[in-house]
Amino acid sequence: MPFFWKIFLFVVLTFLSLGGCTGEQQASFAKNKIEEYKQNPTKENKEEAQAALAELDAAIYKLEAQISKEEGETKKEDQRRLNDLKKKRAELSSDFTKAKADALLKDIKDFFQNPPFFNKTKDNKNP
Repeated sequence: MPFFWKIFLFVVLTFLSLGGCTGEQQASFAKNKIEEYKQNPTKENKEEAQAALAELDAAIYKLEAQISKEEGETKKEDQRRLNDLKKKRAELSSDFTKAKADALLKDIKDFFQNPPFFNKTKDNKNP
C-alpha cells in the first residue's frame, strides 16, 4: 500500500474513531503521537504523528470555515480558539521537526560508530 494511502486511511479511521473531535482534542492527540515518536522513532510512529498533524490541520480549516459564517461574540470566541490552535500547531510542528532531526542524528551517529561495511573479524585471511 503506498505511503499516501496509509496516511489517508489512518486519518480517516482516526477521525471516525474520535468522532470528529474538536481542534483542542486533535492537538492533544497530535502531541501524544509526537511523544510516541520521540520515545520510539520508527517509521510507523513517524507516519502516525504526521497523520495526527494532518488531522489537526483539518480541524483548523474546519474552524476557519465555521468562523467565516459566524457573527458577534461567538465569532470572537472561536477566533480566539483558532489563534490558540494555530499557535499550538506551530509549536507541535517545531517539536516534531526537532524529534525527526534528533532521530536522524542518532541514526548517523550509530552508523559511524558501527559501520555496516567493515568486516569486524580479527582474522582477515584472504583465501
